[in-house]
Amino acid sequence: MSKPSPNIGFGTAWRFTREILRNHTSSSYAALAGWSYIPTGAEIALWDQMELEGRLKHKGYRPWTDARNNLFAPSRQETSQQHEERLARRKRLQDTFHISD
Repeated sequence: MSKPSPNIGFGTAWRFTREILRNHTSSSYAALAGWSYIPTGAEIALWDQMELEGRLKHKGYRPWTDARNNLFAPSRQETSQQHEERLARRKRLQDTFHISD
């Protein structure tokens, strides 16, 4: 009896990945989108309500998308070249998985 191959094709991997990324509150989506943390449903509802009431200075502002809130950001010792390379890699991933900020 032969064992099944652990390798899967690109199409199968893409279908699995698409399913994972449909949930915009998942850790996978948050990592690729560059979020600093994953908001709870209640937090999202709170910010939506504040926007409806006009209490936000910037329409569409969400603190979890703000890089300044990222407690796990790379240290400030990162060179500008490393920073640009990291942003380019993230942009390629976002384009690949159709993630918009």
